[in-house]
Amino acid sequence: MRLPLATPTARRALRLALGLALVAVVGAGTMPTPATAAPTTTGPAAHAAPAPRPADQAKPASADQAKPASADQAEPASVGGPAISAKASRVGVNAVGIDLCAQVAYAAGFRNNPLVTAVAVAMAESSCNPSAVGSNGPTAGCPNGSLDRGLWQINNCYHPTVNDTCAYTAQCNANAAYSISSGGSNWQPWSTYNNGAYAGYLSAAQAAVARLGGGDPPTGVTGTILANPSLNIRTGPGTTYGIAGSVGYGATVNISCYTFGEYVSGGYWPSSTWDRITNPATGVTGYVADTWVNTTYDVKTMVGRC
Repeated sequence: MRLPLATPTARRALRLALGLALVAVVGAGTMPTPATAAPTTTGPAAHAAPAPRPADQAKPASADQAKPASADQAEPASVGGPAISAKASRVGVNAVGIDLCAQVAYAAGFRNNPLVTAVAVAMAESSCNPSAVGSNGPTAGCPNGSLDRGLWQINNCYHPTVNDTCAYTAQCNANAAYSISSGGSNWQPWSTYNNGAYAGYLSAAQAAVARLGGGDPPTGVTGTILANPSLNIRTGPGTTYGIAGSVGYGATVNISCYTFGEYVSGGYWPSSTWDRITNPATGVTGYVADTWVNTTYDVKTMVGRC
């Protein structure tokens, strides 16, 4: 049966309904679904995180070091040799030179033999100039180079917690040296201690400590020289170091501390122990092999380590 013709208005309504239905069908086929794949690696956000700065990287402690009290103590204090330039002075105390080093080292907590060693190391490192700075090339853990700063030449890469303001301030630098050296018991982090350069300043350092007045100058014991006819006094614990003087057979010398160095097979009890002595007759201070020095007991039980 033939249906009656629809009116124009009805035909327009029918076409509109069919169009909307078609749009719905097509849209459902092209609508994106939630992403489940790993995010793209081509955008900036996907780049790898930057490598940590050298100062933040973990570095193994030296086997020779005492257990550090802080992360900084596991690192070298100074990297290069003695400082050869200086920044503008920031020191705020009256003493200068070696007396400055003695004053701030004592205030930091160094006493007795470690106090003398601290002053000698500072002289070797910076000539006791609080503004001294030494520049170093790339080293392990510091590929961009580094700076040794201030009296004890505290390195800015291995010891980033010691900022420039502290490093170039005499007392703050001394306090950092006290911490890094574990109160003066471990000087291995300093290059001038390891190469023996500091030993050339021991006599001057001892005199500076004595000038403190009440600064607890180092004490020690006496020993008798057994080498005949005389024994060389060296600037460091080994026969390759320079000769500072000599002392004759049977002389009594003052022993302030001991350290380990070249093994000496001669003498009375071959060992690698060396005594830091002062010849009272000449005032010369330096090192002699313990095997040529007679003491009441083992020297290591009588005095501290240098």
